[in-house]
Amino acid sequence: MNAGKIFSVTVSVIVLLIGLGLIAGGGALLWSNTFLRDSEGYYSTRTINIERNSYGVTTYPAHIEFGPAWLFDWSQLVKVKLKATSNKNSGVFIGIAKEGDLFSYLNGVTYDEIRELDINRPFRPPRINYREFSGGELDTLPVEEGFWRASAAGRGTQVLEWGVEEGRYSLVLMNQDGSRGINIDGKIGVKVPIIGGIGIGLFIAGLVVILFAFLLVFRN
Repeated sequence: MNAGKIFSVTVSVIVLLIGLGLIAGGGALLWSNTFLRDSEGYYSTRTINIERNSYGVTTYPAHIEFGPAWLFDWSQLVKVKLKATSNKNSGVFIGIAKEGDLFSYLNGVTYDEIRELDINRPFRPPRINYREFSGGELDTLPVEEGFWRASAAGRGTQVLEWGVEEGRYSLVLMNQDGSRGINIDGKIGVKVPIIGGIGIGLFIAGLVVILFAFLLVFRN
């Protein structure tokens, strides 16, 4: 076998492996899009229990940044669904707000901030690490504030859905009546409608690349 033939076969094998990788990635996305979503199209965590002796529990601020607004309605690209149920008789409040608004509201109030959340612990409860902020009581009830980008409040299971926006945002869980002592069961779900399309695209691209690899072999 001459050097040109060896080079051609080597390139063909590399291209074939790339094609198989694309097919595997596309297949994995299509499988998850079919079997891991709930009836509304969300990928959801298992139930997480949050129990703290404070007036609220917040998440560490998430910095969200998208591409040009004229290119796509990014709020439709990723949606978040939050389900929460209070294990007390006080009702539950779920809110999403800009970082500055939320922390101005909680300034001087006793609350906890989630710094680490590990839910990948089979047969064991999720591990949550908190940062504690000491202070006093709330000045106003959360339902009386108008800065929330999205919120839900009431007794029983409450559901909040939010089309993700650019900026720095935090989630807060509180008792609806503003009382101290949090005992809430919650789930977080994410919906990315384009995952199915990406999976199909990768799968088709993989088939095209594999076909090209075979053409490289047979043309020599």
